Amino acid sequence: MSYCLNLHCQQPQNPNDVEFCQTCGSKLLLRGHYQVIKPIGNGSFGRTFLALDLDRFNTPCVVKQFFPQNHNLISTEKASELFKREAEQLLKLGENPQIPTLYAYFEEQGNFYLVEQLITGQTLLQELEEQGVFSENKIWEILLELLPLLKFIHEEKVIHRDIKPENILRFKTSKSSEKGKNKLVLIDFGVAKLNSQDFASEIGTMAGTVGYAPIEQIRGGKAYPASDLYSLGMTCIHLLTKVAPNQLFDPFSGELIWRSHLVQQGRKISYHLEKVLDKLVKDLVKERYQSATELLTEISHISIPNIQQKNQVNRAEKKSLGEIQTTQEVPENVPHISIIVQAEVEAWKNKQNLAELTEYKREKIFHNDTESHYQSTQTLSENRHINYQSKPLNNVIEFEKKKANLSSTKTKIRNYLKLSQLWKSVQIIQEHNASVNTVAIGPHGFTLVTGSDDKIIRLWNLKTGQLLHKFLGHTAEVYAIAITADGRRIFSGGDDRTILAWNLQKKTIADRFYSYSGSPYSHRGGAILSVAISPDNETVISGSADHTIKLWNQRNGELLCKLHEHLDQVFCVTYAKVNNTGTAKNHPQNHIFASSSADSSIKIWQTGTCVSLKTLRGHSGGVYSVAFTSDAQAIASGGADQTIRLWDVRTGELLNIFKGHSRAVLSVAISPDSQILASGSLDGTVKLWNLHTGKLLDSLCGYYPVQFTPDGNTLVSGGEGGRILIWKL
Repeated sequence: MSYCLNLHCQQPQNPNDVEFCQTCGSKLLLRGHYQVIKPIGNGSFGRTFLALDLDRFNTPCVVKQFFPQNHNLISTEKASELFKREAEQLLKLGENPQIPTLYAYFEEQGNFYLVEQLITGQTLLQELEEQGVFSENKIWEILLELLPLLKFIHEEKVIHRDIKPENILRFKTSKSSEKGKNKLVLIDFGVAKLNSQDFASEIGTMAGTVGYAPIEQIRGGKAYPASDLYSLGMTCIHLLTKVAPNQLFDPFSGELIWRSHLVQQGRKISYHLEKVLDKLVKDLVKERYQSATELLTEISHISIPNIQQKNQVNRAEKKSLGEIQTTQEVPENVPHISIIVQAEVEAWKNKQNLAELTEYKREKIFHNDTESHYQSTQTLSENRHINYQSKPLNNVIEFEKKKANLSSTKTKIRNYLKLSQLWKSVQIIQEHNASVNTVAIGPHGFTLVTGSDDKIIRLWNLKTGQLLHKFLGHTAEVYAIAITADGRRIFSGGDDRTILAWNLQKKTIADRFYSYSGSPYSHRGGAILSVAISPDNETVISGSADHTIKLWNQRNGELLCKLHEHLDQVFCVTYAKVNNTGTAKNHPQNHIFASSSADSSIKIWQTGTCVSLKTLRGHSGGVYSVAFTSDAQAIASGGADQTIRLWDVRTGELLNIFKGHSRAVLSVAISPDSQILASGSLDGTVKLWNLHTGKLLDSLCGYYPVQFTPDGNTLVSGGEGGRILIWKL
């Protein structure tokens, strides 16, 4: 079988003997000799495929496809330069048998590709799930096998930055009995960092996985050899306890509580291993081991039963280490070298870490550029020469020709309107390449408002796709938009920590919300991730990365109440809206709202009491989105654990779990008749579910966010490269 790499191809599987995709007409062979067989991994910045190298006797290999147009931090030109540097680093590091070998890198048809060695085996996470907790001896073995590898990597001036059980593979080889043969391979160098002064401006981008990544990576995007050692320590603790790192931290004491889990399991470890693990995971960089050599030296003096230690550190290294231990300093300004890559070789991977919290919003919040918050407000202006794209599409090849200038083909193309079982895409709107973070639809279903990474809010005619206006006022990414029930005002918030109110008729800023007199911010401590307007148009609520929720008088911007029950970032806030007609606005259910957070909880609130009524728990990671049914009797939630959950609002009972996504679910929406649930995920799909039975009705090619029109017959979703997809039932 040959697999089509066209991002928008609805039927990518093809027979072996065809040169062009039978669905979209795209060329199938990469560089004329790489035949892609099937996808084996998927991430927010790329996909990974199993492939055959036809020029090397059909040797299996891995092809990684990247999308520079989705990388919001750098231009395509700079992405190409960074990509080349990453390939050079992988080539250099691939000389080590514990790192996948790089075969090729190139650009073809507007996408970047890496071709790497295919290494089959089992990750340590899979081993943990199948065999249970690791013994102390197995932990020592892991340290003794990986520390020399880290020593090699760090000597090549590269920091891995994403060491975790999923990225450590125990490969299978018939030569495993050979003396000195390594068994563990370190994969996923997509977020590796070069120890040089180039691209110093890139510092501040968070990379790695929350729980395994140390504080300096999360808060400042900086990484040192000691940062990799911290991640190795957290990996060992996870394998030792079988408890995910995000469950090992006590927020009240600020300490890791992994020992208590061993006690509960009736297990003990040696004082030496305790001491090593404690030092590996110290909060302060200067208090950790500063190099793999330092730790190998310490381990060489420890007698470990049933473990044959290799002479990993020579005398010269020991002498040099002894001379510098008293004068160690933290390296400064270690910049990025590569595009952040989420997809890696995971053919052997059946499950992902349910505690994964490195998704889009959290990743962007942690690398705020403080100075950007003080930039002056941009002058309101509109480029009237923008050539926006908004045309009903009749079939796949029409869109692909427009995007990639494909030549004519006689291949039979299936009608695009029939590729989905229930829903059909009638429009693809695009006026920019910046990712769309939020959408709101007017009360009558005629207008669409979007907020993007380019700091701009756009007003569209939803029926024709025409761009009506661009609102300029935010100085950073726009994450949240809400529109009043009368369609006269919109409220927006984003990474600049400011809530703006806009007059839709005059197309101007109507108000700014301030947390207190003299403050330039609405939420001083963090980005604004969500805003919502009450059914009576009187109150605006906002959720922030500073862990708080604020209620505002929408008429004058007065701060009414501040809620701080959540222990982590508040990703979503939403009101229950029974309906918008007659006296229903006084319905008791219209006075409740919900919030969801990175602390894995959902809270139900009563307007005016400033105290939560109920807390719903069940997700094993952050909860990114919540949505009420039209009668406000149930609420749906989507989270980092790849599931959607349906709850009874009154009792808090979990009614159903919807499973099908392979990555975090960042957006959920419920149709006005409460029959269909839509979910948008990082896995590149929008799924439609029967809300009552949990049956998957349809799966569409798209991304978060998702939103239904008031009549329920149209669904709006995000797409690749700033596209907005309009679907009709």
